[in-house]
Amino acid sequence: MDLKRRAFLRLAGTGICTLPLTISGLTQAGQAAAKKQAVQQRLITLEPEQAEWFSQSPPTDLWGMGQDILELEQHVPAEITVRNRLPDPSSVHWHGMRVPNNMDGASGLTQQAIEPGSSHTYRFTPRDAGTYWAHSHHNTYEQLARGLYLPLIVEESTPYPVDHDHLLVLDDWRVNSTGQLDLESLGSMHEWTHGGRMGNLLTVNREITPRLQVEAGSRTRLRILNAANSRIMTLELNGLQSWIIAKDGQPLTKPLKTNGSLTIAPAERYDLIVDIPADWQGEQPIYETSSKTQLTGAFWQVIPGNERSAVRQDPQSLPANPVPVLQGKQPDQQAQLLMTGGAMGGMRSAVYRNTRMSAQKLSVNKQAWAFNGVANLPDTPLLSARSGETVEIEIINDTRWPHGMHLHGHHFQQHGSDRYEAGIWHDTVLMEKNEKLTIRFQAGEPGKWLLHCHMIEHQAAGMATWIEVTA
Repeated sequence: MDLKRRAFLRLAGTGICTLPLTISGLTQAGQAAAKKQAVQQRLITLEPEQAEWFSQSPPTDLWGMGQDILELEQHVPAEITVRNRLPDPSSVHWHGMRVPNNMDGASGLTQQAIEPGSSHTYRFTPRDAGTYWAHSHHNTYEQLARGLYLPLIVEESTPYPVDHDHLLVLDDWRVNSTGQLDLESLGSMHEWTHGGRMGNLLTVNREITPRLQVEAGSRTRLRILNAANSRIMTLELNGLQSWIIAKDGQPLTKPLKTNGSLTIAPAERYDLIVDIPADWQGEQPIYETSSKTQLTGAFWQVIPGNERSAVRQDPQSLPANPVPVLQGKQPDQQAQLLMTGGAMGGMRSAVYRNTRMSAQKLSVNKQAWAFNGVANLPDTPLLSARSGETVEIEIINDTRWPHGMHLHGHHFQQHGSDRYEAGIWHDTVLMEKNEKLTIRFQAGEPGKWLLHCHMIEHQAAGMATWIEVTA
């Protein structure tokens, strides 16, 4: 999906509009002032959709949000109306976006779910440019598995200098012998206590092996999102000259050169700059190698290019987003989060709904994991901090399984894991079994903010808590 070449009219047909229209005759300063007063009005419809994945089977029934991508402008207020045309209640979480707490979309904590036939309007101003996504945060283990998500791009005010801007949304789906989603397997306790739900069909941009058209010798911005319920994806870059320029929407201070494989936990995003060799032609595969079998996720469709210099300069950094600076600040609030449970974890009991239960009783209630001895959301927060205070949380993974930890409404820096370069901002990090790391951030908007594992079955089975931020 090439963002630079996609026509606006394609999105206009989905009810997307931006107000006001450009007014001719305004001075440059007047146009800038009018832009500041603009409101980005968007319409998202949660509805059934179909995918033509298998030529010998009927279309596969999915759930979607009525369009391929949502694009917003940085610093311009947005009003996004969500209509629910599904048979079940739902909500929309703006993953990675720093929004007011009552706009976060976590049903049962920050809002009531949107009932079938109803609508809800989310209002916020995108603070940060970058690659994000919107997804259901109600019965997420089922609704995400059905496809209820949407990539979200907040555009920089000045376009980044590349020839192409491609999106690569990785997902795995569980389909049965008839080519339909295997809904009967949802809620499997075996999966919830192990690595989570794993699919048997890989798609990129909700297609099977799509073609990303590029010219030989061109430079591409590749925005990668892992939208799977639980699968940790590994993207093989095949030795291509590339640089990481952003992680989870936040620019790196200096592009990080890489030519190996990229491991991406569920919900993580990476922005890469990729140089296509001048001698490439035809189709070149992009592999996903997390399983024993190397899978082809997509193809570069390389067409002849214009004359270009044989040597390119290294890419420049993206403009920094207004994320609070942490250097030199000591934590005002500290907490420890001990992760226990799961298969082979040896957890004998935990508190669930204010009652201590044995492992067997927890299983009856579909709970298998705990944070600090509590399964699922506790009545009291992990910690309480004032807005603007520096917070530090030590997270200990005392389980036999990896977890992708996600904090709502904030970006944080981590230390303790050599998987990530120091100083990078995250909203989601991958933790391997028996790993320990510390996250640090500045408490943002007041409210209740979730902290949970984004292996969604782990969240549903107990791996969720929250922090409180006060004014």
